[in-house]
Amino acid sequence: MRLLADILSGGGPRSRVRAAQGPASSPALALSAAAVLCLAVLCGGCATGGSRGEWRDDARAEALALPEDFPLPVALEFLTVYENERSAPYFPIEGIGGVAYASDGTLYFCDEKGGRVHGLDPAGDWFQFDGPGRRFFRPVDLRVDGFNVLVLDMDGQVLLRYEMGGAYLDRLATFAYIDPGYDRLPSAFDVDVDGRMAFTDVSEQQTLLVDAFLQLDLTLGEPGSHREQFRDPSGVAFLPDGGFVVADRGNRRLQRYNRLGYFLGVVGGEFDPQNPMITPQGLDADVDGNVFVADPAAGAVHVYDPAMGYLFSLGSELGLLASPESPIDVAVGPDDLLAVTDRGRQAVLVYRIVYE
Repeated sequence: MRLLADILSGGGPRSRVRAAQGPASSPALALSAAAVLCLAVLCGGCATGGSRGEWRDDARAEALALPEDFPLPVALEFLTVYENERSAPYFPIEGIGGVAYASDGTLYFCDEKGGRVHGLDPAGDWFQFDGPGRRFFRPVDLRVDGFNVLVLDMDGQVLLRYEMGGAYLDRLATFAYIDPGYDRLPSAFDVDVDGRMAFTDVSEQQTLLVDAFLQLDLTLGEPGSHREQFRDPSGVAFLPDGGFVVADRGNRRLQRYNRLGYFLGVVGGEFDPQNPMITPQGLDADVDGNVFVADPAAGAVHVYDPAMGYLFSLGSELGLLASPESPIDVAVGPDDLLAVTDRGRQAVLVYRIVYE
């Protein structure tokens, strides 16, 4: 039976969360059985040991059972690909990045190196976003929030707001104002249904939670490989329960937190012999909480259930046309669509998620 980490773990809000340990209060204290148990709990998040790659949950998290008829993905059915061909209206794609869907099926993707954002409307017409008026523009990720498209400019360290048709509106947030005193380098973000945003920061090796008023709520993590520490966090996705998952790329794992920012568990890691992830990067989740992970080094998209049980991976087995080569990001769309941006092919691949 798959187990789901409960989001209703205890504790109040925190302004900053650090994974740090101090020396024991008495050096003469004997290592009791209780101390050994505590040490096992603290270190349990560093790697997973189960054959399914299940969460090792924090002691605060209870376990819930998934219903027997829970909708789980069983396959990805290839539909089409938008290649980097000279005749394409978006040519040339120089360094494809983040991807997102609107509720009406409009598809958006970033050309990180080319400094462009492209859209494909439901009628099949391609269009390009306005430039923000800056010489150096590096769009790495984007999300649809209500009636606007939010674009993360990594070089400018700002979050830009556009109309759905690509018209530039304004600079929504500047990281120098969100968290003064830190030289933030945001790499990915996601937006929750209540307007909260989560950003990964590869400069400070942290994850930032920002409330609907663009005020910094929580700062999670620090450099390292223990639980609640990060090495090159490169993706984040909110879940239906309000919690979120962070792709800890350098540590080859995913870390999950509840909606209050408390650590729940980890899957993968360098010491898990059955971990399929090599460089987990872009993330997204469907309405049921199944998680899709782009992994460029593995050349695959990995799929996990809401309990973070490993389901399957999509790689080279589909053949040259349908297989990802170096997937960077994923986006779940309407009608069970899944878009994958592929840096190796400089293309967008579209699949349909097949559920059991």
